[in-house]
Amino acid sequence: MNTNQRIVTNKNEISDSDSHHSRIRIHSHIRMPKGFTLLEMLLALGIIAIIAVVSITSLSRVNTEKAIAVDADKALSLLARARSMTLSAKDGFVHGVHFEERTLVLFKGESYDAGAPGSEAFPLHDEVKISAVVLAGGGSDVVFKKLTGATTQNGTVTLASIRDGTKTKVITIEATGIAYSN
Repeated sequence: MNTNQRIVTNKNEISDSDSHHSRIRIHSHIRMPKGFTLLEMLLALGIIAIIAVVSITSLSRVNTEKAIAVDADKALSLLARARSMTLSAKDGFVHGVHFEERTLVLFKGESYDAGAPGSEAFPLHDEVKISAVVLAGGGSDVVFKKLTGATTQNGTVTLASIRDGTKTKVITIEATGIAYSN
């Protein structure tokens, strides 16, 4: 073979410049596309959309559960406040809590009167409602007794998600006036 001999075969060029060193050059005529194809873009957008939907759904569920827990704490706090105000004979009245579907009302007196001055309304979160009030003697008011803080309206109040009624929190009110939730 001559030191400057060149052999060309099917898209491959072999060059032999001297007897000690040889180089192989491969010329490729395949062009790699620059950028992304429409299919690749649609696939990427589809994956992003699925991840977003799963994330938003999970976040929404967590927010609803958190809203129910916060409103249950609000109701427990309001019951404890009404009981404390009764025990301290604030304004010389007994105090109680009235439960409506979307509102908790702290009131003074033996029974709830919607137009009575001094009542304080506490709306529930937009995602939460009171789905059931089951109190001894019926009704939707819990009134505490002077000196003992007890109540004859013991029972349960259930808070639930407006969208999913299976997500609930139950507040239990004992005859002693002590309240707690599950």
